Amino acid sequence: MNFRIQNIIYSFSRWLNLLLEPKKEWKAIAMETNSVKSIFIYFAFPVIAVCSLISSIGALIHIGSLSIVISQFVVSFISLNLGFLMAGKMIELLAPNFQLQIKPSTIYQLIIYSGSVFYLFHSFAKLFSPYSFLNQICLVFELYFIRVLWLGISPLLPIAENKRPGFTIVASLLILVLPLIFERMFSVIFNLPVTI
Repeated sequence: MNFRIQNIIYSFSRWLNLLLEPKKEWKAIAMETNSVKSIFIYFAFPVIAVCSLISSIGALIHIGSLSIVISQFVVSFISLNLGFLMAGKMIELLAPNFQLQIKPSTIYQLIIYSGSVFYLFHSFAKLFSPYSFLNQICLVFELYFIRVLWLGISPLLPIAENKRPGFTIVASLLILVLPLIFERMFSVIFNLPVTI
């Protein structure tokens, strides 16, 4: 029990450090040698569970149906995990275009840690009614993950400076679009209200 609590505290402290001091946190991440499995278990799953819970609270506020709240949690949890997984696989396939030969664990470090910043603000946006001022502020803050991603590329990847902007754009689009596509797809399948 204590081991799991320590892992949860570790993942949330890392999340907070990525928000507040991304450059320093990326240097610490670059020193680690985690497997893809450990990155998902110790960081991604707790973070995605919190983001899914926040999305569910937003569904409860706006819709009020318990079945939709539970469905929203499941859809959000699955779509965010699939988004991380597919973004990592796509970057693995695209890496040779940027003259990169990198380990999958490094790719997933970059995708999961920077993507967690996006998913946090995306979940908070669901708490507020669509097109409200606070909703729009959260949607703008979602783009902060691009800076976090940019700062993480240099410590983690041996990429040429001229390839770095292109890689950032491709990775950002994959992190941004894939989870939203999965979320929309599952929302239609499970007949849930479609949100941003």
